Amino acid sequence: MTLLFFTLAGALATFPGDEAASETIRENQSDWLNSAALAVSTLGGQSVAGALMIGLVTLLVIARRRADALIVFLGAAPILAGIFLKEAVGRARPDYLIIGSEPTSLSFPSGHALFAMVFGGLLIVLAGDIIKPVKIRRAIQIGLALLILAVGASRVYLGVHYPSDVLGGYLFGAMALLGLVWLRNRFSNRGAEMAAAVG
Repeated sequence: MTLLFFTLAGALATFPGDEAASETIRENQSDWLNSAALAVSTLGGQSVAGALMIGLVTLLVIARRRADALIVFLGAAPILAGIFLKEAVGRARPDYLIIGSEPTSLSFPSGHALFAMVFGGLLIVLAGDIIKPVKIRRAIQIGLALLILAVGASRVYLGVHYPSDVLGGYLFGAMALLGLVWLRNRFSNRGAEMAAAVG
């Protein structure tokens, strides 16, 4: 499905509904939404994204969760791959920037949405393992899921992406996240097996 979606993105200037959704957003602007969209969108910017990943890897190493630190580090690979996918698909940005700096890269898939799905998804998985109180864990996980959606929505609101760009970022990010979680589980199982053998 993801491969088909990316293939169609390379063949079509926009997907059905992209223009209509963008037009609806342009008609419902407000000062507070502009500020909120800019703030949320900043979380997926390259400098902030890099700092967040380095910070999380460092914290996990300090906490002696080296397998988790490695998985977060490996999470940079699909995010960087998104840059090359933009070039391969070659879709131009929308030409109706609402507010903020005009991007210089191509449009599909959304790098912000891709980062949000990979990094936010890993945080959700880690929270499920680290945070013990159920209510706190669920609240944090729901908050992270909403933030993932908010990052993508902010990119469409700001006029720098079509909705299908964001969906492409989410799809590729979800595939990468599944692979990373699978690797994490493999490392965890192997560690448990080694501990049992030593014991």
